[in-house]
Amino acid sequence: MGIWVINWRVELSQFILINWLIATMNKYVWWFSKQIKSIFLTIVDIDKLLDTFDDIPEIKWINNLTPFNYKEWDINISHLSFWYNECNVFDNFSLKINWWKKTALVWDSGSWKTTLMKLIAWYIHPDLGEIFVDNQNICEINLISYYKHIGYLTQEPSVFDWTIIENLTYALDREPIFDEIENVIKASRCEFIYDLPNKLKTEIWERWIKLSGWQKQRLAIAKIMLKNPSIILLDEPTSALDSISEQYISEALHNLFDWKTVIIIAHRLQTVKEADEIIVLKKWQIIERWNHEMLCEIEKGEYKKMLDLQTSF
Repeated sequence: MGIWVINWRVELSQFILINWLIATMNKYVWWFSKQIKSIFLTIVDIDKLLDTFDDIPEIKWINNLTPFNYKEWDINISHLSFWYNECNVFDNFSLKINWWKKTALVWDSGSWKTTLMKLIAWYIHPDLGEIFVDNQNICEINLISYYKHIGYLTQEPSVFDWTIIENLTYALDREPIFDEIENVIKASRCEFIYDLPNKLKTEIWERWIKLSGWQKQRLAIAKIMLKNPSIILLDEPTSALDSISEQYISEALHNLFDWKTVIIIAHRLQTVKEADEIIVLKKWQIIERWNHEMLCEIEKGEYKKMLDLQTSF
């Protein structure tokens, strides 16, 4: 085109007009392709939504369910089986977890540990078997009343784009007093809150105030402390942290454990040393069950092998 202008085959005004038309067309072609992509994504979402509508609901009508009655009994998993994408994750698995004890479950890394936590929390349902908490079958109780007694700490806790205080209190069914919040902040080692621009009223946004992994963990611990549940589920809470952050989180967790039923799953065995009972499982079978000191005395025990392997690095 430039050669044609030089050779006077195309006037300069025509050249400018043609370039303007091409640029304008490119803009609309780009916009049109973006809309086509958006339409295809919407079709996929609608297809998933229709599949959801076609599913048979498994949740029972809440008014027909019995409220969870806290009585300080054990947790019993009875003959549980669970499949995931045609993979048999649990097969006729049974386990008793003592009330008011810190119980650690130790597996190899590929044994679906998080799945068991989600089953106890009733986020997912077993294909066969039953789970009894306080001698009450979870599938027959009102889950809203059940969740009031559960605190669930995962590897990557959720933090909403709200203020710090809203993140701490949104799950509560009461209004906490200021002194209670102050005590929880100290116990959970959340003093970093006081370094934020607006303290408890600081809004958390990805573009402005972005919390680190250990800060999110401490905030989640503080939230559980405010809730004060009777059952605490810890799903590898320190696995994504460095050793210094892990130490701080472990100290904060220690303040959370008094008079609670605690179930801990951790790949790092240093995290489970202070548990009242450590249960070592292999292929859905309990192969060792004792505290840290007694398990370390089993010369060729599975727990000692895993501990020696981790401490050798």
